[in-house]
Amino acid sequence: MSECGMAERRHILERLAGWIVARTGLHYYADKMDLLDMILTRRMEACHCARPMEYLALLSGPGTGDVEWRALESAVTIGETFFFRYAEQFHALERTILPDLITRLRPLRTMRIWSVGCSNGAEPYSLAILLRRLLRARGEPDWTIDILGTDISVQALDRARAAEYGAWSLRDVGRAERSQWFRPTECGRHWVLRDAYRRMVRFEYGNIMDLPAGGGPAGPFDLILCRNVLIYFQAAQAVDLVRALAGRLSPPGWLLLGHSDPVSECGAFLETVTFPGTVAFRPRDCRAGPARPPRRTAAASSLFSPAVPLPGRPVRQPPPAGPGKGRDVPAEAGVAAAGVRDLADSGAVEQALGLCRAALARHPLDIGLNFLSGVLADDAGAAERGFRRTIYLDREHVMAHVHLARLLRDGGQAGEGRRLLRQARTLLQRQPPDSPLPEGGGLTAGGLLRLIRPDGTERADDMVADGPWLMRGVF
Repeated sequence: MSECGMAERRHILERLAGWIVARTGLHYYADKMDLLDMILTRRMEACHCARPMEYLALLSGPGTGDVEWRALESAVTIGETFFFRYAEQFHALERTILPDLITRLRPLRTMRIWSVGCSNGAEPYSLAILLRRLLRARGEPDWTIDILGTDISVQALDRARAAEYGAWSLRDVGRAERSQWFRPTECGRHWVLRDAYRRMVRFEYGNIMDLPAGGGPAGPFDLILCRNVLIYFQAAQAVDLVRALAGRLSPPGWLLLGHSDPVSECGAFLETVTFPGTVAFRPRDCRAGPARPPRRTAAASSLFSPAVPLPGRPVRQPPPAGPGKGRDVPAEAGVAAAGVRDLADSGAVEQALGLCRAALARHPLDIGLNFLSGVLADDAGAAERGFRRTIYLDREHVMAHVHLARLLRDGGQAGEGRRLLRQARTLLQRQPPDSPLPEGGGLTAGGLLRLIRPDGTERADDMVADGPWLMRGVF
């Protein structure tokens, strides 16, 4: 491309970025020209536009603009999510927040919940599973539960309504729970959520930018989750959005935000309630006052385990590579691994696995690609090979030890699984407690260490014996 052509494309990308920020609030794209260039190329190909100006004209067209904007919004939205993501928040939901709401709302026997930025539906469906379990345990199955999921991506909403998921979205759901909550498709490689949970959730298109002006779904809601949405907005704008969300809460309502979302300026209208590893928020004018987490006892059991440090805690970089690590792997391998994750997060798991295998053929010693090959593998044997290769290349890779232990335990090799967890515990004891674990998605060494006993078993006071594995929020 000539210098003139490159300058024109740069100018168009800047205009497009301005339009996206103005329409969606996603300030994240204000300086992401390379990423935006890839998205523009894909949308131009899909719309058969030969030049960027043709695509801008399409976006501005009275008959085509709205349709293409919905497609573009889907393309720029980050769609990564999975069931029971962020264990510490689901632990707070199970132990305190939902029981508090059940108690307060029992005279009405109605509860309204809103999942903002619901993506493929994993978050609202996880809430449906948990809430149904809690109500049935209390002998109160006759509640009216209205869980609303909204998103700016119409493609994500289509996937959410279909409620069909692959191993990537269910990577932290145990076999027993998967069979209980889902039914397998005919191909046997995907699972569809059972109707009992699907009926509790509905989905609508929604742009969070409409909220400050009074748009969006009408409240009040008893629980609102808006996790990892606000990180893409400017700080002042994020505060305005949180204020608008708080205004849609019922008097006893709760608000959950993401660990990295800006909340420091929200103290004037929100009260903070601290839980192990996380925080939740309530309106300051809530006359009933915030409920406090119950004291944990050795007999208590839960599906979820808190494992992530409190928001705002300084995050240290992973420890330097030891002997045998960092084997002069080209930067290209890291780019390939990022591409594998992007594909998997978008729902194209088979394509992600294919890309991962192709990249491994070029970079067989890359630790990240070998680990991903284990996570994405379509059979237990391939998964075991991926995790064992990762440990061979990096004997201190804690997450590979944990994943392999889970795999072996599920395959009937409980003793070998415990041995691997004992090794993982030894490795964790050598690291600073607040250091993030590579491939741990924010999980810290101290958080994981709390969940593994010296004998290589998981702590029984944090989960039911046959419940999901101790790892939640691994990515």
